[in-house]
Amino acid sequence: METPKLKSRAKDVPQETEADEDREPTKEELMEDIRIGLREILAGDLGRPAREVLDEIDRELLDDANAS
Repeated sequence: METPKLKSRAKDVPQETEADEDREPTKEELMEDIRIGLREILAGDLGRPAREVLDEIDRELLDDANAS
C-alpha cells in the first residue's frame, strides 16, 4: 500500500486516493506489507537506512506544520 509521501515497497498496489488517506489499513493489507518486507530481507534487500527514513518523516512533519 502506498501513502501519499512515503513509498511502499509493494509495486503492484495501486496509488491511494485522497479518500483512502484517512482510512486504516486492513489486517490483510498489513500482513501483505509484512510479507513483502520479509521476502525483501531474505533476498538481501535491506531497504533504506532507518535514519534516512526518520529524517524524511521529520521533514514531512515540518513541511505540513509550516503549510498550516
